[in-house]
Amino acid sequence: MSDRQNKRRGSSLAALEGMPISSRFCSWIGLSGQRYVFSVYPALECPAFRDAVLLAVVRDMTGQRRVISVRETGSFPEPAVAKAQRELSAFEPGLEFHLHLLTNSPAERAATVTDLAIAQA
Repeated sequence: MSDRQNKRRGSSLAALEGMPISSRFCSWIGLSGQRYVFSVYPALECPAFRDAVLLAVVRDMTGQRRVISVRETGSFPEPAVAKAQRELSAFEPGLEFHLHLLTNSPAERAATVTDLAIAQA
């Protein structure tokens, strides 16, 4: 696996290394090289934040992460999160939802979703 591909597997944040909250955050690299920081939640405990980018991620037995879905939560996040939970329930118990809350517009969210979706392909 190339170094670039490995970076796309989700990385912990160096600034939080050794801190109790370090497992709650992760960064992903898009195809553009842009780094995106996400909050990490067990899939069934994910809060429904409006206008967020949601990654559904599976962790294998070695702790490696793999993105299986990239989507937006939109203006009505509860149904979007519930739909993702239903559609991806077969991936439990290693299913995590990662939320990126730092986009400022629908166009920026769409670009982020595209950047991350293409990077994972």
